[in-house]
Amino acid sequence: MMTKLEIAGILKSIRKSTGLTQQQLADRMGKSQQIIGHWETGYSQPDMSTLFDLFDMYGMSLDETFLNRNR
Repeated sequence: MMTKLEIAGILKSIRKSTGLTQQQLADRMGKSQQIIGHWETGYSQPDMSTLFDLFDMYGMSLDETFLNRNR
């Protein structure tokens, strides 16, 4: 099982690899920059629906991303 901080690190790493700022991601997701920051520090986590939307926007598989890191 992954910790909140591990999940936060993955979310931050993927966002940075796409070249987006927190504000740019927030604008695309219809969220606040503060929410994105909270996800990336482990203060809070997006719900599953939001995670699927996020990974769909990135063109990535949610399952593959988390399963491959958990091995």
